[in-house]
Amino acid sequence: MEFAYFQRTDSMNKAVALLALVTLVAGCKTTPPTPQEQSLTGMRCRIFATTKDISRDWVEYIREASDNGNPQCQIALGVLYEFGRGLPQDMGKAKALYESVAADDAAGYEQLARMAEEGSGQVADASEARRLYQRVQPGSAYSDARLARLMEEGRGGPQDLSGAMTHYLNASRYVGDTPWEGVQRVRAQGLAMTAEQVERYNTIWYESTGNSLSGTVGDMEFALKKQIKPGSASKPVTLEIKGKPGSLVPEIILVESSGNAAVDQAVLEAFGNYRFPAEPIMKAGQESWSSKLSVRAGLN
Repeated sequence: MEFAYFQRTDSMNKAVALLALVTLVAGCKTTPPTPQEQSLTGMRCRIFATTKDISRDWVEYIREASDNGNPQCQIALGVLYEFGRGLPQDMGKAKALYESVAADDAAGYEQLARMAEEGSGQVADASEARRLYQRVQPGSAYSDARLARLMEEGRGGPQDLSGAMTHYLNASRYVGDTPWEGVQRVRAQGLAMTAEQVERYNTIWYESTGNSLSGTVGDMEFALKKQIKPGSASKPVTLEIKGKPGSLVPEIILVESSGNAAVDQAVLEAFGNYRFPAEPIMKAGQESWSSKLSVRAGLN
Protein backbone atom coordinates (compact mmCIF):
# COMPACT_ATOMS: atom_id res chain seq x y z
CA MET A 1 0.00 0.00 0.00
CA GLU A 2 1.20 3.55 -0.75
CA PHE A 3 2.15 5.11 2.55
CA ALA A 4 0.57 8.22 4.01
CA TYR A 5 2.07 11.66 3.59
CA PHE A 6 4.24 10.60 0.65
CA GLN A 7 1.78 9.85 -2.13
CA ARG A 8 3.63 10.59 -5.37
CA THR A 9 2.02 12.75 -8.05
CA ASP A 10 2.96 13.31 -11.69
CA SER A 11 4.14 16.81 -10.88
CA MET A 12 6.36 15.41 -8.15
CA ASN A 13 7.85 12.93 -10.60
CA LYS A 14 8.75 15.75 -12.97
CA ALA A 15 10.32 17.73 -10.15
CA VAL A 16 12.80 15.07 -9.03
CA ALA A 17 15.55 15.91 -11.53
CA LEU A 18 15.17 19.65 -10.99
CA LEU A 19 15.25 19.32 -7.22
CA ALA A 20 18.30 17.10 -7.41
CA LEU A 21 20.11 19.85 -9.29
CA VAL A 22 18.93 22.51 -6.86
CA THR A 23 20.12 20.31 -4.00
CA LEU A 24 23.68 20.44 -5.28
CA VAL A 25 23.58 24.22 -5.22
CA ALA A 26 21.76 24.44 -1.87
CA GLY A 27 24.23 22.06 -0.30
CA CYS A 28 26.94 24.71 -0.55
CA LYS A 29 25.19 27.03 1.92
CA THR A 30 26.44 27.29 5.49
CA THR A 31 24.05 29.91 6.89
CA PRO A 32 20.94 28.77 8.84
CA PRO A 33 18.07 27.96 6.45
CA THR A 34 15.10 30.29 6.14
CA PRO A 35 11.56 28.89 6.63
CA GLN A 36 11.16 28.82 2.85
CA GLU A 37 14.39 26.84 2.49
CA GLN A 38 13.28 24.47 5.23
CA SER A 39 10.05 23.88 3.36
CA LEU A 40 11.90 23.24 0.10
CA THR A 41 14.25 20.84 1.88
CA GLY A 42 11.23 18.97 3.23
CA MET A 43 9.77 18.77 -0.27
CA ARG A 44 13.01 17.30 -1.60
CA CYS A 45 13.03 14.71 1.17
CA ARG A 46 9.43 13.72 0.44
CA ILE A 47 10.13 13.31 -3.24
CA PHE A 48 13.44 11.49 -2.82
CA ALA A 49 11.85 9.08 -0.32
CA THR A 50 9.30 7.97 -2.92
CA THR A 51 11.96 7.20 -5.53
CA LYS A 52 12.15 3.46 -6.12
CA ASP A 53 15.88 3.32 -6.84
CA ILE A 54 16.98 6.05 -4.46
CA SER A 55 20.64 7.00 -4.78
CA ARG A 56 23.13 6.97 -1.91
CA ASP A 57 23.53 10.74 -2.22
CA TRP A 58 19.80 11.25 -1.75
CA VAL A 59 19.75 8.94 1.26
CA GLU A 60 22.55 10.96 2.82
CA TYR A 61 20.74 14.20 2.00
CA ILE A 62 17.63 12.95 3.83
CA ARG A 63 19.69 11.70 6.77
CA GLU A 64 21.57 14.99 7.15
CA ALA A 65 18.39 17.08 6.91
CA SER A 66 16.74 14.76 9.43
CA ASP A 67 19.66 15.17 11.82
CA ASN A 68 19.29 18.93 11.43
CA GLY A 69 15.72 18.69 12.71
CA ASN A 70 13.60 19.02 9.57
CA PRO A 71 10.41 17.12 10.52
CA GLN A 72 9.45 16.22 6.96
CA CYS A 73 12.91 14.77 6.41
CA GLN A 74 12.69 12.86 9.69
CA ILE A 75 9.51 11.25 8.41
CA ALA A 76 11.21 10.61 5.05
CA LEU A 77 14.07 8.86 6.83
CA GLY A 78 11.53 6.82 8.77
CA VAL A 79 9.93 5.80 5.47
CA LEU A 80 13.31 4.62 4.15
CA TYR A 81 13.84 2.48 7.24
CA GLU A 82 10.27 1.15 7.30
CA PHE A 83 10.27 0.01 3.69
CA GLY A 84 13.96 -0.83 3.37
CA ARG A 85 14.38 1.74 0.64
CA GLY A 86 18.07 2.66 0.28
CA LEU A 87 18.68 1.49 3.86
CA PRO A 88 18.35 -1.83 5.70
CA GLN A 89 14.78 -2.25 6.90
CA ASP A 90 14.49 -1.31 10.58
CA MET A 91 10.97 -0.93 11.94
CA GLY A 92 12.22 0.21 15.34
CA LYS A 93 14.14 3.14 13.89
CA ALA A 94 11.20 4.03 11.63
CA LYS A 95 8.76 4.12 14.51
CA ALA A 96 11.17 6.09 16.71
CA LEU A 97 11.52 8.74 14.00
CA TYR A 98 7.76 9.02 13.59
CA GLU A 99 7.33 9.32 17.35
CA SER A 100 9.98 12.06 17.54
CA VAL A 101 8.09 14.06 14.92
CA ALA A 102 4.72 13.48 16.59
CA ALA A 103 5.92 15.30 19.71
CA ASP A 104 5.82 18.57 17.74
CA ASP A 105 4.09 17.80 14.44
CA ALA A 106 0.87 15.76 14.08
CA ALA A 107 2.15 14.38 10.76
CA GLY A 108 4.08 11.87 12.85
CA TYR A 109 0.82 10.51 14.23
CA GLU A 110 -0.39 9.85 10.69
CA GLN A 111 2.52 7.49 10.06
CA LEU A 112 2.08 5.78 13.43
CA ALA A 113 -1.66 5.36 12.77
CA ARG A 114 -0.97 3.82 9.39
CA MET A 115 1.54 1.40 10.89
CA ALA A 116 -1.01 0.37 13.53
CA GLU A 117 -3.78 -0.07 10.96
CA GLU A 118 -1.67 -2.03 8.48
CA GLY A 119 0.25 -4.02 11.07
CA SER A 120 3.54 -2.67 9.75
CA GLY A 121 6.22 -3.97 12.09
CA GLN A 122 3.61 -4.84 14.72
CA VAL A 123 0.31 -6.64 15.25
CA ALA A 124 -2.47 -4.71 13.49
CA ASP A 125 -4.43 -2.65 16.02
CA ALA A 126 -7.48 -0.84 14.62
CA SER A 127 -8.28 0.72 17.99
CA GLU A 128 -4.84 2.31 18.23
CA ALA A 129 -5.03 3.38 14.59
CA ARG A 130 -8.37 5.06 15.21
CA ARG A 131 -6.98 6.87 18.27
CA LEU A 132 -3.90 8.09 16.40
CA TYR A 133 -5.75 9.22 13.28
CA GLN A 134 -7.88 11.40 15.53
CA ARG A 135 -4.73 13.16 16.74
CA VAL A 136 -3.72 14.25 13.24
CA GLN A 137 -4.40 17.93 12.64
CA PRO A 138 -7.49 18.80 10.55
CA GLY A 139 -6.87 19.02 6.83
CA SER A 140 -5.18 15.69 6.23
CA ALA A 141 -7.30 14.01 3.57
CA TYR A 142 -5.47 10.71 4.10
CA SER A 143 -6.16 10.53 7.84
CA ASP A 144 -9.75 11.72 7.42
CA ALA A 145 -10.39 9.01 4.83
CA ARG A 146 -8.75 6.24 6.85
CA LEU A 147 -10.54 7.27 10.07
CA ALA A 148 -13.84 7.42 8.18
CA ARG A 149 -13.38 3.86 6.91
CA LEU A 150 -12.68 2.58 10.42
CA MET A 151 -15.79 4.34 11.72
CA GLU A 152 -17.92 3.12 8.83
CA GLU A 153 -16.90 -0.50 9.38
CA GLY A 154 -16.91 -0.33 13.17
CA ARG A 155 -13.27 -1.38 13.41
CA GLY A 156 -11.32 -0.29 16.46
CA GLY A 157 -14.48 1.01 18.12
CA PRO A 158 -18.24 1.29 17.64
CA GLN A 159 -19.67 1.95 14.21
CA ASP A 160 -20.21 5.70 13.78
CA LEU A 161 -21.85 6.48 10.45
CA SER A 162 -22.29 10.18 11.16
CA GLY A 163 -18.63 10.49 12.13
CA ALA A 164 -17.64 8.53 9.04
CA MET A 165 -19.72 10.85 6.87
CA THR A 166 -18.06 13.95 8.34
CA HIS A 167 -14.56 12.60 7.80
CA TYR A 168 -15.29 11.33 4.28
CA LEU A 169 -16.65 14.77 3.37
CA ASN A 170 -13.58 16.44 4.88
CA ALA A 171 -11.33 14.13 2.84
CA SER A 172 -13.19 14.41 -0.48
CA ARG A 173 -11.82 16.84 -3.03
CA TYR A 174 -14.09 16.13 -5.98
CA VAL A 175 -17.06 14.01 -7.05
CA GLY A 176 -15.90 10.47 -7.77
CA ASP A 177 -12.76 10.31 -5.64
CA THR A 178 -12.36 7.51 -3.09
CA PRO A 179 -13.73 9.48 -0.11
CA TRP A 180 -16.74 10.51 -2.22
CA GLU A 181 -17.42 6.83 -2.83
CA GLY A 182 -17.38 6.40 0.95
CA VAL A 183 -19.93 9.20 1.26
CA GLN A 184 -22.24 7.33 -1.09
CA ARG A 185 -21.85 4.05 0.80
CA VAL A 186 -22.79 5.73 4.08
CA ARG A 187 -25.73 7.55 2.47
CA ALA A 188 -26.96 4.21 1.12
CA GLN A 189 -27.22 2.98 4.71
CA GLY A 190 -29.92 5.56 5.40
CA LEU A 191 -27.95 8.10 7.41
CA ALA A 192 -29.81 11.37 8.04
CA MET A 193 -27.18 13.99 7.26
CA THR A 194 -26.73 17.14 9.35
CA ALA A 195 -27.10 20.60 7.84
CA GLU A 196 -23.32 21.03 7.94
CA GLN A 197 -22.78 17.74 6.13
CA VAL A 198 -25.32 18.65 3.45
CA GLU A 199 -23.60 22.01 2.96
CA ARG A 200 -20.19 20.37 2.54
CA TYR A 201 -21.66 17.74 0.19
CA ASN A 202 -23.19 20.40 -2.04
CA THR A 203 -20.00 22.46 -2.00
CA ILE A 204 -18.06 19.49 -3.39
CA TRP A 205 -20.83 18.86 -5.93
CA TYR A 206 -20.94 22.52 -6.99
CA GLU A 207 -17.17 22.79 -7.48
CA SER A 208 -17.00 19.48 -9.35
CA THR A 209 -19.94 20.34 -11.59
CA GLY A 210 -18.52 23.78 -12.29
CA ASN A 211 -15.19 22.27 -13.31
CA SER A 212 -16.96 19.65 -15.40
CA LEU A 213 -19.03 22.24 -17.26
CA SER A 214 -16.06 24.54 -17.74
CA GLY A 215 -13.96 21.72 -19.17
CA THR A 216 -16.78 20.64 -21.45
CA VAL A 217 -17.25 24.16 -22.80
CA GLY A 218 -13.53 24.53 -23.44
CA ASP A 219 -13.35 21.22 -25.32
CA MET A 220 -16.49 22.09 -27.26
CA GLU A 221 -15.26 25.52 -28.33
CA PHE A 222 -12.01 23.98 -29.55
CA ALA A 223 -13.83 21.28 -31.53
CA LEU A 224 -16.34 23.71 -33.05
CA LYS A 225 -13.56 25.90 -34.41
CA LYS A 226 -12.99 23.18 -36.99
CA GLN A 227 -16.67 23.05 -37.94
CA ILE A 228 -17.88 26.64 -37.86
CA LYS A 229 -16.48 29.45 -39.94
CA PRO A 230 -15.32 32.53 -37.97
CA GLY A 231 -17.78 35.37 -38.29
CA SER A 232 -20.77 33.05 -38.59
CA ALA A 233 -22.11 34.22 -35.22
CA SER A 234 -22.60 37.71 -33.83
CA LYS A 235 -22.47 36.75 -30.14
CA PRO A 236 -21.95 33.72 -27.87
CA VAL A 237 -24.63 31.08 -27.46
CA THR A 238 -26.15 31.20 -23.97
CA LEU A 239 -27.46 27.92 -22.59
CA GLU A 240 -29.21 26.80 -19.44
CA ILE A 241 -28.14 23.36 -18.25
CA LYS A 242 -30.97 22.03 -16.12
CA GLY A 243 -31.04 18.91 -13.97
CA LYS A 244 -33.78 17.01 -12.21
CA PRO A 245 -33.69 14.35 -9.46
CA GLY A 246 -33.21 10.79 -10.62
CA SER A 247 -31.21 11.56 -13.75
CA LEU A 248 -27.73 12.84 -14.63
CA VAL A 249 -28.92 13.69 -18.16
CA PRO A 250 -29.48 17.45 -18.33
CA GLU A 251 -32.10 19.39 -20.20
CA ILE A 252 -30.28 21.80 -22.53
CA ILE A 253 -32.21 25.05 -23.06
CA LEU A 254 -31.26 27.75 -25.55
CA VAL A 255 -31.48 31.02 -23.62
CA GLU A 256 -29.96 33.41 -26.15
CA SER A 257 -29.13 32.78 -29.80
CA SER A 258 -25.80 33.46 -31.42
CA GLY A 259 -27.68 35.10 -34.26
CA ASN A 260 -27.19 32.07 -36.45
CA ALA A 261 -29.56 29.10 -36.12
CA ALA A 262 -26.98 26.68 -37.56
CA VAL A 263 -24.42 27.70 -34.94
CA ASP A 264 -27.03 27.36 -32.18
CA GLN A 265 -27.90 23.86 -33.36
CA ALA A 266 -24.25 22.81 -33.56
CA VAL A 267 -23.71 23.93 -29.96
CA LEU A 268 -26.84 22.16 -28.73
CA GLU A 269 -25.80 18.94 -30.46
CA ALA A 270 -22.27 19.19 -29.08
CA PHE A 271 -23.70 19.40 -25.55
CA GLY A 272 -25.92 16.37 -26.14
CA ASN A 273 -23.52 13.89 -24.54
CA TYR A 274 -22.90 15.90 -21.36
CA ARG A 275 -23.84 14.28 -18.04
CA PHE A 276 -23.78 15.77 -14.56
CA PRO A 277 -21.11 14.10 -12.40
CA ALA A 278 -23.65 13.59 -9.59
CA GLU A 279 -26.83 15.03 -8.12
CA PRO A 280 -26.87 17.67 -5.38
CA ILE A 281 -28.91 17.32 -2.21
CA MET A 282 -31.82 19.65 -2.80
CA LYS A 283 -33.85 21.60 -0.29
CA ALA A 284 -37.41 20.56 0.48
CA GLY A 285 -39.67 21.68 -2.34
CA GLN A 286 -36.81 22.20 -4.81
CA GLU A 287 -37.55 20.36 -8.04
CA SER A 288 -34.50 21.07 -10.18
CA TRP A 289 -31.12 22.75 -10.41
CA SER A 290 -29.58 24.67 -13.28
CA SER A 291 -26.60 26.65 -14.50
CA LYS A 292 -26.25 29.19 -17.29
CA LEU A 293 -23.17 29.32 -19.48
CA SER A 294 -21.92 30.89 -22.67
CA VAL A 295 -20.28 29.09 -25.59
CA ARG A 296 -18.16 31.09 -28.02
CA ALA A 297 -18.59 29.50 -31.43
CA GLY A 298 -18.33 31.11 -34.85
CA LEU A 299 -17.10 34.45 -33.51
CA ASN A 300 -14.31 36.49 -35.03
